[in-house]
Amino acid sequence: MRSTVAVALAVASLAVAAPKKKKAPPPPPPPPPTSPMPKVQENLSEKVLEVWTTATKVQAWRVASSGGVRPDPTKAIGSDWVREAAGKELGAPELATLRGLLYDDKSYRFEQDVSRCNFTPDVSFQAQAGVDTVEGVLSFKCNQVVFMLGKPGGRWLPSGSFDVKPARGKLLELAKAMLDKDLPTQALK
Repeated sequence: MRSTVAVALAVASLAVAAPKKKKAPPPPPPPPPTSPMPKVQENLSEKVLEVWTTATKVQAWRVASSGGVRPDPTKAIGSDWVREAAGKELGAPELATLRGLLYDDKSYRFEQDVSRCNFTPDVSFQAQAGVDTVEGVLSFKCNQVVFMLGKPGGRWLPSGSFDVKPARGKLLELAKAMLDKDLPTQALK
């Protein structure tokens, strides 16, 4: 009986001491898209996508509501919002990150109704291509982006409003990196 118990204990201790198989690491995530995915092309206007694709200058800004006061035309985005604090111009890596987020259909929840949130702007990514300007105005409270198309002469056309909750964390991280000296932006959660 003792030998049976001893053998059982020896086998049990070997099973416990035996090395466990290591799990294979998960595959790396796919690279971000370099052109708009089909669902993005279907939902965003051609002009917005054209400006983002051909932009020669992209800059981050802290944005606020104009509070019903007519904003300075050089800082205005439409009649409701005003650019307050400029961040850095996006370099190639940041621009690739931003384009990847804007082009990826997983960044949006296109089926969500965005009209229920009182949109309060926080940050804008401004893209300039030729005479056209597109402002991607973000509200982190609403998890929403509103694209505004700027035309010569200070005219602004709304070009879509979308829920970006899946990309919220990455967009906030990018905004904080570009506006690293702006305390209100750093305080966003």
